[in-house]
Amino acid sequence: MAAAYFLHNADLLILENQAGKVVYHSAGYVRLDWYSTPASDAEVQRLYEAASEALLQYGVTGILTDHRDMRPLSADLQHWLVSTWTQQAVQDCGYQRAAVVQSFNVFSRLAAAQVVMQLGRLPLTVKYFDNEAEAESWLLEE
Repeated sequence: MAAAYFLHNADLLILENQAGKVVYHSAGYVRLDWYSTPASDAEVQRLYEAASEALLQYGVTGILTDHRDMRPLSADLQHWLVSTWTQQAVQDCGYQRAAVVQSFNVFSRLAAAQVVMQLGRLPLTVKYFDNEAEAESWLLEE
């Protein structure tokens, strides 16, 4: 696992690369913040892998993923998310809830929706939001 660095309010930066960053949020969830800069599929995969490692390490079950600046995912990445990463995160890490702050880019929105539609019957609840305050509030509901 990547080295973790403290941010404000005891949040921990788990990983940052060209695609974005993964943060363990002290309220009790993992956060993915996506950047608008071009990034390789490998960098995007590494962020997702760091997110699942953080779920497991900190014993949390939710991810807030801020897609506002996210670039559209390649077809290969979409396939990997459906066939590999999400299933492993649910089964191995206890991933149960995803709060998605929707992208400004319509193609990114479509790619994310395509992935979610293909997840089938996984015990994962995904909900979409227009702002992060509502996303966080829903994610932390019990």
